[in-house]
Amino acid sequence: MAANEAKKHHYVPQFYMRRFACADDENKVMVLERHRDVVVAGRKSIEGIGYEERLHDYDDNGAPASIEHGLNKAIETPFSKNTTWLKISRGNCASLDESDRLPLYGFARHLQLRNLETLCFVETQHARYLTGELEQELTDEERDMHAWIASDPGAAHELFRAGAMETMLPADASAINVIVCQTPIAIRSSTNPAIRLSHPGNDSIFGAMFNSLRTWWLALDRHWGAFIVAGGPSGFSTAAVPPDLARVVNRQYLVQLLEGSARYMLADDDFLGEDLEWAGFTFSQRTARGFRYRKVTSAS
Repeated sequence: MAANEAKKHHYVPQFYMRRFACADDENKVMVLERHRDVVVAGRKSIEGIGYEERLHDYDDNGAPASIEHGLNKAIETPFSKNTTWLKISRGNCASLDESDRLPLYGFARHLQLRNLETLCFVETQHARYLTGELEQELTDEERDMHAWIASDPGAAHELFRAGAMETMLPADASAINVIVCQTPIAIRSSTNPAIRLSHPGNDSIFGAMFNSLRTWWLALDRHWGAFIVAGGPSGFSTAAVPPDLARVVNRQYLVQLLEGSARYMLADDDFLGEDLEWAGFTFSQRTARGFRYRKVTSAS
């Protein structure tokens, strides 16, 4: 590992976050972050968010090692230069087609696997396993995985690194349906941008039709996003979606922020105030670069 290697390891690519950059500064984004009972909006440098110091470093039998360089070389750089991302980065999402179906699925999946939230989830679930909370829920394969993690202090991070470096698509890739959507209102994103909207066994926010499907949403830029749908027929399509549907998806990013699975929400739209009030916050003050909202507390 080179002595001058970067210490800031981004778990969401900077080239992705630039699709939501401020109109007058391509290196900054308007973000919301939560500090306990306060939500603060303001400008942040893209370089300064969505990272964890030394996230990709590890000990290799006593020698320092890292996947940071390999991640950039094997995944980030190739994807940022391929045809699919060039269409998006050039503001030409309308030209996305069937040839982009698997690249979009692969990118959305990669954003999930490499995210800091994934590592935190593995560690949290393992802690629950050690206390016996998961005993009735686990499959034999999951028990074997937790036994392996328990045997090695670095195993959880090793599992995270393997996911981040995964380049092969799973067997379900051929059955993935991608629906690329254009919206009339600004779309939000976050530092954990691929959000799950439905899963078998849970009621979907989009109605009973989605209850048997696994569905994710990935914002592509301020006015385009993609539904990634598994569990139904494969396909690719484009659609214009109404403002109401876009607002439902935007609120999911807000819920994600408030429940703690994303440090920053990337957002600069006309409905932020209304949605924060919907979530139980009230306006506190205007700041030089944004605003503050405070959680409404019940009177004792």
